[in-house]
Amino acid sequence: MTDPYHPEIIGYHKPSAEELAARKKRNFGIAASLFGFVVFVFLLMLYKLGVFT
Repeated sequence: MTDPYHPEIIGYHKPSAEELAARKKRNFGIAASLFGFVVFVFLLMLYKLGVFT
C-alpha cells in the first residue's frame, strides 16, 4: 500500500502552517468530544447501577 502523504505522489499538497494548525484544533475538538461522551456514558452507567442513591 502506498503512503498518500508521500511528496512524490501526483497531486500531493504539502499542508501550510495554517492548515496544520486547523488540523490540530480539529483533532483536539474531536478528542475532547469523544472523551466527554465516554465520561457521560460512564456516569450514566454508575447512575443506573445506583451508585449515586
